[in-house]
Amino acid sequence: MTAKPPRDPFADLPAHCVRPLEPYAAADLERWARATGQRYVHVDLAGARDRKGVLRAIGRALQFPSYYGANLDALYDCLTDLPERDDIRAWLIVLPPLPAAMDVEQRDALLDVFRDATEAFADAGIGLRVFHAADGGDG
Repeated sequence: MTAKPPRDPFADLPAHCVRPLEPYAAADLERWARATGQRYVHVDLAGARDRKGVLRAIGRALQFPSYYGANLDALYDCLTDLPERDDIRAWLIVLPPLPAAMDVEQRDALLDVFRDATEAFADAGIGLRVFHAADGGDG
């Protein structure tokens, strides 16, 4: 009898989702994304102290154009331009814990922008998976 190959732990992830990072490890997600031809982006929030800093860090990580305004509307606009900008079939973005200065309302608004963007990606036939450190919300 031939042994079955191990089950891919990420195979059941929807192509369009915003989820808490746990129970996944960012390194495992990165390996999986690269092995399956997805663009992996880990946002570096080391210098971000507030919402504006987080938005700037996201812009840098995703290589948004210089006119990116680092606000929620600009985030949505630049996110939804990504399918047209690059020939990538899917994106996987990891957001580490957000700064303590961002309250729950700001955090939820930021994640809502990513959720809204998943619809535009779905319409374009491009995957968008966003994983965030669950620091007080359920994602």
